[in-house]
Amino acid sequence: MRVVTLTFPGRFEDAFLYMGRLVAITENHSVRSYDMENIVNKFQENESLHDAPQLLFLRNDLIDHENFRLRHNKTNKKETFLKAIENFKQKIVPIDLSFIKYMEWDLNIDADFLLDLNIYNKRLYIGANTGLYSIDLDWDKEDLEPINGHKPKKRLDAKCINTTIKFGTVNASCGSDGWFSFLDDFSLVESNISKEKHIDEYSLRTSWLDYSIVNYSTTINLTLIKTVRTSTEQELIDIQNEFDQEIVTDLQAESTSHLDDLFRDSKVNLDYQNLQFLYNSSRCLFANTYDGQFITLSLQKSGDSTPKITYAKPYEGLESFIFSIHTINIGNGAGLILETDEKILLFANGKFISIFEGEVISIRTFSRSKYHKNIVSITTSDQIFLIAIFDDEAY
Repeated sequence: MRVVTLTFPGRFEDAFLYMGRLVAITENHSVRSYDMENIVNKFQENESLHDAPQLLFLRNDLIDHENFRLRHNKTNKKETFLKAIENFKQKIVPIDLSFIKYMEWDLNIDADFLLDLNIYNKRLYIGANTGLYSIDLDWDKEDLEPINGHKPKKRLDAKCINTTIKFGTVNASCGSDGWFSFLDDFSLVESNISKEKHIDEYSLRTSWLDYSIVNYSTTINLTLIKTVRTSTEQELIDIQNEFDQEIVTDLQAESTSHLDDLFRDSKVNLDYQNLQFLYNSSRCLFANTYDGQFITLSLQKSGDSTPKITYAKPYEGLESFIFSIHTINIGNGAGLILETDEKILLFANGKFISIFEGEVISIRTFSRSKYHKNIVSITTSDQIFLIAIFDDEAY
């Protein structure tokens, strides 16, 4: 596994990589944007780096392209690329004004501190102690300013600590105020108007399990709620290629499942008292235990029925508390980024690999991105780290 890190000095609260821009929120609540193409081009002026900067930080999609695989199946070509990665690591310099210029403008949000950052369909979502805000940005402009100079729109008054967005719908977790779902937030379904649903259940975070929404009221207690889906017009799909063919337009609040339901009729036994942290993807449930095991639990789903756990595979060696988990795509499959009490780890191919040590403010991954799916963004008190991961054993 090869890891290359770019650093962006400054006092930041969060950062998100989207459409070739690193969008960072400073401690003064200004938006600072870095054009990754300009940064990559400057590094690639050094011919010894070949196309490593572009592939690692700008065009992850090309790594999965068949031409790349065919080229790197040849021993000398693979060695040349791996050497370029090592050369790249030696040439890294801080990305500041002495290296390249960046754009910056005031966010104009009345908040003491920001808690969450997300970008979806060119719209910026910000969770803060004073609520949830959104603002549409003009990605065709170099300065990435709000469209028509508009200020952020306040969507909620409740403190928003986490957002997840998929299928045109935004879920906002607000702790004791429950969670709010902004259904079809872009009005993509014909004759449908975006609407808001409130679930009065404590919410630390939400996630998606296929089209169902999973709410975590604690780090280990989950509720799965089914949704209503509506097909979008093909023309809209073509224009807004970030969306799937179906958009979530309502919640089936009366149709809920809990952790016990996932284990019903399963041969897998799990001691709930031993659970420290749970996280789900659409195919698996991941559990960390107090006695040092990290367990992958496979989920099997049939139609609209509640998924069932079919088998469990434990992994030894973590022996740390987990505070957050994030999905990342590397090589031939998915991996996980684990935030522990001591370091940030990559879990891939059954192994735990340290990629960062130190206290962090936020961690972002971009598994649904076409161009940035191999990258982790880590914000600390004095800089942003963009970490590109290349699985050399997959090629």
